[in-house]
Amino acid sequence: MSGSTDQPRIRVLGPYPSRKQHRCVICHGHRKIYLSPEKTPERAIAVAERFVAELTASQPLTIGQAIERYAEHLRQKGNKPASYEGTPLRLRLFFAPALGQAVHMLTERRCAALYERLREKPSQRSGKPVAVATHQAYLADARSFGRWLVEAKHLRISPLEKIKGIGRRHRGKPQLRLDEARRWLRVAEELATEGEAGAMAAMVALLMGLRCSEIVARVVRDLDDNGRLLWIPDSKTDAGKRTVKIPANLQPHLQSLARNKLPTAYLFPGKFGGEPDRAWPRKWVKRICKLAKVPVVCAHSMRGLHATLAIEAGTSPDVVARSLGHESASMTLSAYAAPGSAESATASRVQDLLSRSPS
Repeated sequence: MSGSTDQPRIRVLGPYPSRKQHRCVICHGHRKIYLSPEKTPERAIAVAERFVAELTASQPLTIGQAIERYAEHLRQKGNKPASYEGTPLRLRLFFAPALGQAVHMLTERRCAALYERLREKPSQRSGKPVAVATHQAYLADARSFGRWLVEAKHLRISPLEKIKGIGRRHRGKPQLRLDEARRWLRVAEELATEGEAGAMAAMVALLMGLRCSEIVARVVRDLDDNGRLLWIPDSKTDAGKRTVKIPANLQPHLQSLARNKLPTAYLFPGKFGGEPDRAWPRKWVKRICKLAKVPVVCAHSMRGLHATLAIEAGTSPDVVARSLGHESASMTLSAYAAPGSAESATASRVQDLLSRSPS
């Protein structure tokens, strides 16, 4: 029997014989507590269990325990697994040195010091400090956690609200140039023709602008109108629920994936056990980059390139935003489309109008 790993560990030893009776010993961290002897082993265990329950209840809620309760709150609220599983991991990294401390000991000064530590902590991959976007995202998670602590009446006020994110985030991801994207697409189409489902998934990211989580979550019945439409009934935002037209060159590939599958079967192969794996299309995007001998970019960059090319072709930013599942065109223009793409489209359309012969 043990308590939370965020508090001194509680163990029950015994029961041991004691002068024709029986008793248990409680190990609480480095302390040993000898309980009074009881007539039977069963009675000794019952007393020990009651003692542990009272001991646990008397201890203040730790930050680690509060994070576990917050994760359960997110799950019951209906958040997706990526939220109620990923958020606690990030919070544990943010509060790492203080997980065993009581929640009521959190102050603005201590939280600011935890944020500063996270900012300066070297990344395990690069050995460099974590990116601005990363530590600001962790701070945002911590702020939401602080608000929940107030709502759950564990704190009177959140100590995180006044802590400001430091540094300037880089908007958008590096994108392929047009000729590079054409080479990338040629290689992807060759692999898709050979039956590589990963190449088809990567093409969906570029040609349709879908998120990786949206790609791998599609089931056969989402492929509609003889393969011309793809339904996305569930996404990270309400705006993400949409129907997207499938480009003609993708239609036969997706139809081949759906062949001989049940309507509720996943369109793309998933992890062992069948669950969707959103890391899978990311790997394929990078693999095709290497095969096409173009700069290696991420799958999210392909979604941005989709927005850039659509806007440069003259599509309204509002229409592109709806296609990508964004709440507003400002998000599309600031974080996805390449700088100047809207201005370029405007200049091209003006040039096109001026070059026409007068009637």
